[in-house]
Amino acid sequence: MPLNSDPQKPKDRVRQVSMLATASSIGLSLVIAIFLGTAGGLYIDRHFGTKPWGFIIGLILGVAAGYRNIYILATRLDNQQRKSNDHDGS
Repeated sequence: MPLNSDPQKPKDRVRQVSMLATASSIGLSLVIAIFLGTAGGLYIDRHFGTKPWGFIIGLILGVAAGYRNIYILATRLDNQQRKSNDHDGS
């Protein structure tokens, strides 16, 4: 019997790749959010002379946005895992 004869295999692979992509983007989304918040704060400091408050507020907002992104991605990953388990059990 050929290796790819099971029709569920490609769907399982797609599901696994989707879950892996979501999981791998968690760290990246935190770093990008912090970077953008900090860069925005530095930009405000440079153009409005508010040093160091723009940097501090931008950093805090970036960290908050990063953790929000982690929560959203972790919830999405959990939902994907539950769907995968539901499909496997039926």
